[in-house]
Amino acid sequence: MTELPVYTALSLPSVSIFPSANALQFSQDGQAILLTKHAVYILTPDSGVNVELSSVMKQAFDSKPPLYSARPLAWLRTLVEFDRSVLHQWATDCQDWGSVCLGSLDPSLQALALSPSHLTASGGCLLALLNSNLELTLWGAPKNFLTGEWNKLQDVTSVLKTAALGGTSPTLLKTLQAQSTCIGWAPQPDWGLTPAPSFDASLLAVGNRAGSVTFLRFDLATQGMVLVGNAPVADRWVTHLAWSAWTDSQNGTCEAMLACGAADGSVSIYNIRQAFSLKPSLTNISSDHDLDLSICKHDSTACEADGRAVTGMKWADRRGRSPILIVHKAGTLHVWSARSSQSEQPDCTTLLLQAQQRSVGSSALCTVSGICYVPERDACVVSLSDGSIHAIHRLSLNPTLNPPTSDVSSESLSAVSRRVFLRAELDRMAFRDVDRITGMASYDGGSTFVWTYEATRPTDFSYKHDAKHISSLVVAQMWAEDLDERIMRELAERIGTPQHGLGEAPMSQLRAIFLHLRDAQKIARLHKRILDTIHQRPSGEDVPDFVIPTYEGDRGAMLSRDFVRSLITHLFGWSSIQSQRIRHAVAAFCQSRCAAADIQQQFAETVTYCIRTIRAHFLLTVLRHLSAVRRVLNSGDVYFARRTILLAALLATPLTLVEEAEELSSQLPHLAKAQATAGGEDSLDELCPACHAPIPLQDPDSAVCPNGHVWARCCVTSLLLATPMVRTCVGCNRKAFVPASSEEAPVHDAGWLPNSARGSWVLRDLLDATRRCPFCGNNFVTLV
Repeated sequence: MTELPVYTALSLPSVSIFPSANALQFSQDGQAILLTKHAVYILTPDSGVNVELSSVMKQAFDSKPPLYSARPLAWLRTLVEFDRSVLHQWATDCQDWGSVCLGSLDPSLQALALSPSHLTASGGCLLALLNSNLELTLWGAPKNFLTGEWNKLQDVTSVLKTAALGGTSPTLLKTLQAQSTCIGWAPQPDWGLTPAPSFDASLLAVGNRAGSVTFLRFDLATQGMVLVGNAPVADRWVTHLAWSAWTDSQNGTCEAMLACGAADGSVSIYNIRQAFSLKPSLTNISSDHDLDLSICKHDSTACEADGRAVTGMKWADRRGRSPILIVHKAGTLHVWSARSSQSEQPDCTTLLLQAQQRSVGSSALCTVSGICYVPERDACVVSLSDGSIHAIHRLSLNPTLNPPTSDVSSESLSAVSRRVFLRAELDRMAFRDVDRITGMASYDGGSTFVWTYEATRPTDFSYKHDAKHISSLVVAQMWAEDLDERIMRELAERIGTPQHGLGEAPMSQLRAIFLHLRDAQKIARLHKRILDTIHQRPSGEDVPDFVIPTYEGDRGAMLSRDFVRSLITHLFGWSSIQSQRIRHAVAAFCQSRCAAADIQQQFAETVTYCIRTIRAHFLLTVLRHLSAVRRVLNSGDVYFARRTILLAALLATPLTLVEEAEELSSQLPHLAKAQATAGGEDSLDELCPACHAPIPLQDPDSAVCPNGHVWARCCVTSLLLATPMVRTCVGCNRKAFVPASSEEAPVHDAGWLPNSARGSWVLRDLLDATRRCPFCGNNFVTLV
């Protein structure tokens, strides 16, 4: 039998949590988030990352023949440590026995939920953590989400307590409502607008001991969660929550399903509907919005109350079709799908699991540790804590665990998992050794999976082996498939039907492609097809056209808010520009990995073309926003406008950009005269920070003074970077100034900006608006 590639086998010195279907997840920033008992490991694959690669972790199989060894996948690592402190003493809130929480005796982490991306001021994800004392906290990375520190932003339990105190319910019920038992974060809905508006419509659902679910939303201004709704579910604890994807917007309304598992074994379904409506703002530069949340219970239940505990559940989201819910209870899998029309009844199928005898601990009654849907095969891969892996076939038609013919069976998947375990462990493993899988997720949406396991010996009652507590992270291919065709299909889909730039980062969207294109031989074999796909003409214009209304009032806080919001919408809300970013990312990756010089040159030319298109859109967006607020520009803004006009002239294409630059230039003479009178900058040349020689603006990316000093330019403002207060893009390594409003910036001070830029409110707002790199669409990190 041909050995399938194993890309990663890393040892992590941590105590694993009780197996959970959500213990291992991928964020929309492209990071694998692993929950352990006393820490959260945040791991980033190095493919597609171009910063801090000196600190990566990797492990190869040196003892195996090279024929069977794949190039190891390296990882960047940071973690969130749990200090095991107890913030809330429930006994002081309520003396009733029902409020007692035994988890406070040995505090540990229990569950995590990941927010969508582009939620924080740095354009990243948030992390909600639930501990055994039923306390909920919110975490975020202010500077470096790859290897830096993640800080606690909010004690969410205090918000829940405050909300419960407002009612007239008994003290016990108020306390139970504040005791969180499970969490789930909904994705962002797609409202079908072009460009996509820049506001948060995701929801954090929190189940509690009182049998209800509370809905919260993140408020960027206060850096915390705010309460937006509540729904009663059962008269028992709510133990599990699972969100489906949102349906496509119809008349400004999106709908998702929330599965709620209770302690009695029942699983009820709730329809969560959000209605979106635009309304004019006071400045008229960008639109305000209203969100209306409605919650109603579905007319059927996925599982009846049978006294058998739910151990895990997830939705299988199918594009254009109703989602399917997979629920695991000991020994069984329950598959539920909503009816597609009013006349049909909901479909529910129960499947009996069979034990895969791979070790002494094999049992069909073990807890689920992973549920992954594979759309191409219409199959669901389910892992159990005994190390076995099971496959549900024909999920949309007639779910079964035993198809007549299939090359992906429960037996073959369990055998591959066991072989990977035997190969990864340095010690000699036997039938008595159990590979206890604690979490599993799909790595590429196909045959490659990532999972964590801990080697145990349940029959060794000396407990010496179990005292080691070493978890292992594995990335491996589980079945054979044509990876070349998979790469091309994935690339065509990412380019042809792109998302906007306000959601999942390109580094995450291209994770599967980057994994399988790390081989130079594969790039050489596929480079013509890749280039043909990248060069496919988009359905619309390369650079979208739009209009920004002219502002007639005075400058104030409201104008700055709407100005930033409009910049974010037009810089990152166009799907056509995000398609160009995807093309640029793939071409740049292939250029850096391929060995042949002629192929490198072809990809380099493609990168240059994509960058020109993206830069043209960026400059057009800035020029039209400058033109819209030309009546309130100050001398610093005029200086920045003149630089932008010069950059547009250097680029020279497309025609709309040149015309916009000429129009703004014709509107500036009286402003430029006022600028000179006020003592503003007359020349666009900058002084070399080393020798003070003048440096003309000839290249938007770099500058060289007459004495040979080389300087990088800010990718947002094109100004020279001669300060440590910069942020670096993790995808393309471009750099930009740190915004004045950033957490790592000195309070009320922009002294790191050049003198010519400190007075420009337009430039400062532009830095605030570019939470992500405007060229590759990935996040920035601050390394100093």
